[in-house]
Amino acid sequence: MIAGFFNTVGYAGPWASNAWPTPPVFCDREAASMTMRRAMDQVLLADELGFDWISVSEHHYSPRILTPSPMIFAAGITQRIKRAKIAILGPLLPLSNPVRVAEELAMLDVMSEGRIVVLFLRGTPNEVLVYRANPDESREITQEGVELILRAWTEPQPFGWEGRYFNYRMVSVWPRTLQEPHPRVFSSGNTPDSIPFAARNHLGLALSFMSLSEIKKRVELYREEAAKAGWEPTADDVVYRFFGHVAETDQDARRNVGDTKLDLGRFFGMNPAVLKQLIGDRPMNIHAMERPFLCGGPAAVIDQICELREAGVGNMDMTFTWPSISHEQQLRSMECFASRVIPQIRAL
Repeated sequence: MIAGFFNTVGYAGPWASNAWPTPPVFCDREAASMTMRRAMDQVLLADELGFDWISVSEHHYSPRILTPSPMIFAAGITQRIKRAKIAILGPLLPLSNPVRVAEELAMLDVMSEGRIVVLFLRGTPNEVLVYRANPDESREITQEGVELILRAWTEPQPFGWEGRYFNYRMVSVWPRTLQEPHPRVFSSGNTPDSIPFAARNHLGLALSFMSLSEIKKRVELYREEAAKAGWEPTADDVVYRFFGHVAETDQDARRNVGDTKLDLGRFFGMNPAVLKQLIGDRPMNIHAMERPFLCGGPAAVIDQICELREAGVGNMDMTFTWPSISHEQQLRSMECFASRVIPQIRAL
């Protein structure tokens, strides 16, 4: 089992509004600067503790995740750590130029000495409002963009691209990626309709914040579609992103987390149908989140991870950030997870 640390780069200062978008007036400049320093310190700690990869994502207009450009933060990481891989959760292709994305990811792969992993996700529904993208076309735009990027990384000669959403007279990406033929790529599987694309193109499957039963359904569909394409994925081809908190005991962990009430629709930008998929009819607090939130002492968390492994997940991407948990508690949770959990799950 691969253990990844998802660095949300959450704003370190207080903000008076939970609305999206959050008005910029609530952003204290010094607090934003401290946020970046603190986030980089967490990256260094995660590398020292033995996490296999460190991931950053693209989100906009909110203090919850201060990386509207994950490429910039990832570039800083490449110069600070020398062991862990660096996973880019995004960039969001409906908001981006895919040729520029191919160039920047290739540059990052060279700068990191071949340690880049790419997860092409579609973002939360509110993200498409940022640059007036059409939410009804986000899946198709993302998939065409991925196909273009993969070709740009592997085509030995300049080529033209005439697609439905992207058109380029000439594509000729420099530098080439250090990894051959290219960095490992995962594609979103958060909606069933996205899964055939990943399987058909021999890409990994990326899942986020869903129940164990939904994970099993997605993985089963992925395997069925891969079989149609003539190959057989393993757990190593599936990554799952979730919240987590580990303490010395189950009681300590639940006390630290508390009974935080969630406006999940606002937090994730989800519509009611997706929320029901996530928690069903249970109350909207963190304990309703069946597997999006792993919480407990080391033994309990190991048991929960074993269930994920049995569901077909081989890569975990875990964030220790939560509104009710202090920065110091996050660091202790990371240390507890690294010393008490990671050694036990390596053989899974």
